[in-house]
Amino acid sequence: MTFVPTVFGSGVAGYSFVTRTRETQQNLFEQNPLVARETTQFSERIKDIQSSEELMADRTLLKVALGAFGLDEDLNNRAFIQRILDSDLEDSTSLANRLADKRYLAFAQAFNFAGEGGAQLPEARTADELSTQLAALQSADDLLADRSLLRASLEKFGLEDNISNTYFLKQVLESDLSDENSFANRMPGEGLVEFAETFNFFKKEQDKSRLDAIADSFSDRFDDIKTPADLLEEPELLDQAMQIFGLDNVYPDSFLTDVLQSDLNDEASFANTLEDERFMLLAGAFNFNTPQLDENGDPALDEAGEIVLQQGKLQTLLAAAAEVRGPLDTPEDVMGADDLRDATLDLFGFSQTVAARGLMERVLNSDPQSSTSLVNSLSDSRQRDLFDLFTFKETDTKRTYPAGFVEQVTQNYLDRQFEIQVGESDPTMRIALSLERELNQVINAGTNNDASWFSIMASPPLRQVFEGAFGLPSSFGSIDIDQQLSVMKDRSESFFGTSEVTDYADPDRLDELRQRYLLTSTTQALGTPSSANIASIILSNF
Repeated sequence: MTFVPTVFGSGVAGYSFVTRTRETQQNLFEQNPLVARETTQFSERIKDIQSSEELMADRTLLKVALGAFGLDEDLNNRAFIQRILDSDLEDSTSLANRLADKRYLAFAQAFNFAGEGGAQLPEARTADELSTQLAALQSADDLLADRSLLRASLEKFGLEDNISNTYFLKQVLESDLSDENSFANRMPGEGLVEFAETFNFFKKEQDKSRLDAIADSFSDRFDDIKTPADLLEEPELLDQAMQIFGLDNVYPDSFLTDVLQSDLNDEASFANTLEDERFMLLAGAFNFNTPQLDENGDPALDEAGEIVLQQGKLQTLLAAAAEVRGPLDTPEDVMGADDLRDATLDLFGFSQTVAARGLMERVLNSDPQSSTSLVNSLSDSRQRDLFDLFTFKETDTKRTYPAGFVEQVTQNYLDRQFEIQVGESDPTMRIALSLERELNQVINAGTNNDASWFSIMASPPLRQVFEGAFGLPSSFGSIDIDQQLSVMKDRSESFFGTSEVTDYADPDRLDELRQRYLLTSTTQALGTPSSANIASIILSNF
């Protein structure tokens, strides 16, 4: 049975009724067997789609995908749509980038078949938008420290009453959701598990490399740790520093103090005389008592005559890591970051030579699970310690779809299909319902003002809204395109006090535009002007 929406009245009154009853009516629409079957199939099968060819081969999936962007009429325009999907979005001359109708660009960006990183969340009305914005948070403490973000995320899951209970929230957020006995899984109440899943802090913590953990712990702490005593008062930091070199913290403080205050320029200093060279590396990680040397080999002095100490090699390493843009997920990422690569070699006492760099690269590429791999075959334990500093993810060539992608695309599809059904009763109502979304898509494209107006003129629903609100005849589109641009801007300034498309993001101005369109659509009963009087109509004073 086909769903038929209820639309009482027309114009502004009809729009008011539809918006008031939309949630109820759309819920009924979504229960339609055909609609439910299409969205269910999309949800079940889209994650297996690895190429544009596979999407094009599945008509149901393609129908939902196109419908989510208002491109239903292109379902049979297969060659054109595949060219859109395969567009190189980094190339400004590619088809998706050149089309004035930005729905095609949004479609190509969402599925991102030609780019790296898999699919992207499309910009749209969705509860998952917040999750995307917060995805960069790395720990529960990051979220709990930002009150406004915490409030917004709690409200998403109906948990706002817990905003002051930070201890409870921290336990929830740090839960291992794969363990049925974890804190979040044992707590009664709805939304807690979904809340924790959104941020997935437990997995993020598990995926951290030793370098990440060290950077988190030592961040902004070097100014507070000036002496061996300062470090010994921070057992957690001391443990992490010793683990870098495979050392267990089982040594008395007096022994570690002698190690850490060694002058490594002095061959007779305590750390340099120990058989286990890892203690020398530990001392070098901080250089509490190792002076810089001048050109004569003497300790360098500052302007006050004080000895200038060398920067600790661990601080140098973390500074180099902080300067790296992008992830360190592969050995190539590490070797390609010159300062980080060299600081790593220096931390473990290796020379800055081509041979040492080559050996480091081979070690990082070793299989730690194989007893015969290079990292497990070398007698020098420093190579294994160097390897353990990083955690490399297994290369996954399978295309990925981010959390919320399926839900967002299907929701967009359902929204637009409902609007189509409303349009069967009143076409102007369909356009009014979609106005904010369509206009925001143009505004968010970030183009200049003239380009935004051309995008409006290229979009049939937006053109209809503006031409109607501006009182322009149906034959307006037949005149020179540059003249159309001039008239559009002039009339926008006259009717709405601005010629800037971005100003229509203001809710009051947008509502005024919609109401003017609805009013003119129901009250105008104009005939089609002749071509002879088009010019006088569009160029008249207002």
